[in-house]
Amino acid sequence: MWIPLLILLAVGAIYILGVMLLRNSEDLIILWGQDYTLETSTFTLVVGLLLAFIMGYLVLTGLYWLFTLPRRVKQRKQLRRHNIAQADIKNGLIKLLEGHWAEGEKNLLANVAYSDNPLLNYLASARASQMQEQYHKRDEHLKKASSLGEDAEIAVAVSQASMQYDAGQIEQARATLTHLREISPDHPFPNQLLAKVYYQQEDWKQLAELLPELMPQSAAEADKNKYKKYMQRAVVGLFEITSGKQDLAALESIWQRLPEAIKQESFATKSYVDALTNAGGGDLAAPLLEERLAKTPARELFDSYGLIQHREPKAALAKARLWEAREATDPSLLLCLARLERQCDNHAVSADYYEKALTLVPHKQVYYEFAELLWAMGDTENASRCNRQGLRYCVQGKARPFKRNQL
Repeated sequence: MWIPLLILLAVGAIYILGVMLLRNSEDLIILWGQDYTLETSTFTLVVGLLLAFIMGYLVLTGLYWLFTLPRRVKQRKQLRRHNIAQADIKNGLIKLLEGHWAEGEKNLLANVAYSDNPLLNYLASARASQMQEQYHKRDEHLKKASSLGEDAEIAVAVSQASMQYDAGQIEQARATLTHLREISPDHPFPNQLLAKVYYQQEDWKQLAELLPELMPQSAAEADKNKYKKYMQRAVVGLFEITSGKQDLAALESIWQRLPEAIKQESFATKSYVDALTNAGGGDLAAPLLEERLAKTPARELFDSYGLIQHREPKAALAKARLWEAREATDPSLLLCLARLERQCDNHAVSADYYEKALTLVPHKQVYYEFAELLWAMGDTENASRCNRQGLRYCVQGKARPFKRNQL
């Protein structure tokens, strides 16, 4: 709005000055040494100087434009290549999303030198090579991406570990993740993927040490459940491996290193006491089970308590009978009582408990133990029937309630 007004004012001012200068123009003689003189007027001189200024400006502008022409041509070419590079990365990513891996890789690498973010080009190209199972080319792209500077190192390591894991290259993924943890200890991704690597490799020791650090970082309920499954398998696997060494001190050390929250889980208690039992430390396992079962009944713990070879089976049986008053219909407790009665040589009572347990829930282990007891009691007919029904259950997954024929 103001610009036309200012231009109008400037033209008016120039016109007024020109008219005043023309009306008041006087003759002017310019001496140049002793030989040259120039006769003119002030108006002609001013107009001449003004025209000279304009011509000088135009000449200098033309020279500047001429000398800067190569640079401007180069900049224009770079801008054009930059626009092409942006279009290439856009088209390349679209091709990747559509599943055209080879075409997408070609587009991404076409003008990578002029891309605003060559790291993205190389990482996406590596993913395209991964999908084509061209792992050598994938590693070449990742190597070029890592050469872009230290800022790219973490992004490259994260992508490389993920792709190695997806390709089944578990050892390489583990090495990459270990390196990533060294350069970025606070990064959450290495721990998350390492948990999967340890789980797949069945490295229960490393997994058990990692998960307590990882679980508090997870806010999603699905992640917590997943890590709980990992932790359960890690604890069970760790105790199973160590129990075979018959090293009670090592089992106790593992138990003491577990977080308190994990110790309260039934699966951890069962894994520990079963490992102690297998290693010959049933007397150490019994007090822990008695303490837990006195507070909260758990079927898997009843089962473990019955498997212990107690030094004083009658005392253990007396404690189990106290639990029976509270959990009389629990098949795991009935099985526990059957085993304890057998340890006390009360075979007839033990057989009654086995029969009750099978009536409630058929189980191949119970069929086997009950048949062995009946053979020991000399009841060959019912022992054979129990074996046959147990075999049928193992094959068909179906069973009728087992009742002994009275002799």
